[in-house]
Amino acid sequence: MSIKGNFLWGSATAAYQCEGGWDEDGKGLNEWDVFNHESSLNINNEDGDVASDFYHRYKEDIDLMAEGNQNTYRFSISWARIIPRGVGEVNPKGIEYYNNVINYCLEKGITPNVTLFHYDLPNEMAKIGGWENRNVVDAFNQYAKVCFENFGDRVKIWSTINEPRYYAYCSYVVGNYPPNYKADFGRFWNVLYNLMLGSAKAVESYKELGLKGIIGVVHDNGNVELDPDTKEKELVKLRADIFYNRMVLDTAVFGKMPAELNKVLKDNNVDASFIYEEDIPYFEKGKIDYIGLNLYNRQYVTDYSEGETEIFHNNKGKGSKSKEGIRIKDLFETSFDPDVRRNLWGREVYPKCMYNALKEINAKYGDILVYVTENGCGQYETPDENGYVKDTERIEICSEFIDYMLQAREEGVNVQGYYMWSSMDLYSWINGYEKRYGIVRVDFKNNNRRIPKESYYWYKALIAAKRGI
Repeated sequence: MSIKGNFLWGSATAAYQCEGGWDEDGKGLNEWDVFNHESSLNINNEDGDVASDFYHRYKEDIDLMAEGNQNTYRFSISWARIIPRGVGEVNPKGIEYYNNVINYCLEKGITPNVTLFHYDLPNEMAKIGGWENRNVVDAFNQYAKVCFENFGDRVKIWSTINEPRYYAYCSYVVGNYPPNYKADFGRFWNVLYNLMLGSAKAVESYKELGLKGIIGVVHDNGNVELDPDTKEKELVKLRADIFYNRMVLDTAVFGKMPAELNKVLKDNNVDASFIYEEDIPYFEKGKIDYIGLNLYNRQYVTDYSEGETEIFHNNKGKGSKSKEGIRIKDLFETSFDPDVRRNLWGREVYPKCMYNALKEINAKYGDILVYVTENGCGQYETPDENGYVKDTERIEICSEFIDYMLQAREEGVNVQGYYMWSSMDLYSWINGYEKRYGIVRVDFKNNNRRIPKESYYWYKALIAAKRGI
């Protein structure tokens, strides 16, 4: 199943990162509200209380999308704005707000693409163990049903969860996202499993309602590529691919977990008792209609060498020399390719991974519909005296990514949409506000004034040139 019409060209945001209005109109606390207000691990001392103020300025932002030739907008719903405590009473003001956003998108000819969960777990759910607790899986399914019943007549593209693997990774391995566990692979695998179970149950609920649309999951795809010097090539590829990709995509597309999962869990010294036989039918019934890919980088790996597990992550940007990567004891480790440049946050800048990932998806999962639900370029920016930003580097990098996407499409990959991250400057999680992704500048020190960047006008022209593909 696919959405009829032209290729979807749009941009994306997430509720906590752009909305603000953190305690307005009956919204409950989410775990990021509490983390940013109370934790010493909020290293930049920033929060999303106001963020880009999309809560009050959504019409202005959607107008800019429409003026920029975008025909779709991907955004997430704040669970705590709909159901303040995560379970129980529904907040009518939350329903009203998202109805207003959806209706205004449609008025402007913009197809809404709605994500149910983008990192911002209601705090009452966090307090009972978050996604480690199977009760949260069922609470998420009830929340999903509320959204489907209230918005499903107009929203035709849904995704259940944004980046289940990366959410679990940052929260339970890197430890920079709440609840801030470090290198806890038992919790990581348990949470990832429960996220996929929650996704499957929500997909089943959507299909039971008989709504006329499609539903998928959004995955932070990092296609696994091996350092040529890797000795145990097949084993390293298997372990890394299940860790980075297949636990999400096999489960969501095929309706069953990877056959080799238990072997990888054993090699990772993880007890698999969180897997329940009675969950199998939910996975089978919860197969997705499309894959959303958030695509920025590959995973370049080699054999585990020696030493304890170590995570390399850089949330300090230019203030750190750290390169992004990991060594997982007895499994595999990141290899660092000297021929590929890295950004100021230590991540590879390698646009060809777009082509490689899409071709690999096609080879593994066939003709399934794919949307590139996020792609972009984070950077530091200095505006001119009028607030205008010349972000030529973003244009160059994103142009390469898009060219590789279109090449894969020409070669038969069923990719039918591209979303620039992000619609406007926003809160970049633990990186705060200095790291900017938007194609529209938000002047956070001057009443959140919007100023389209060079990339906004480039993207507008690109969409005009590609109409009808």
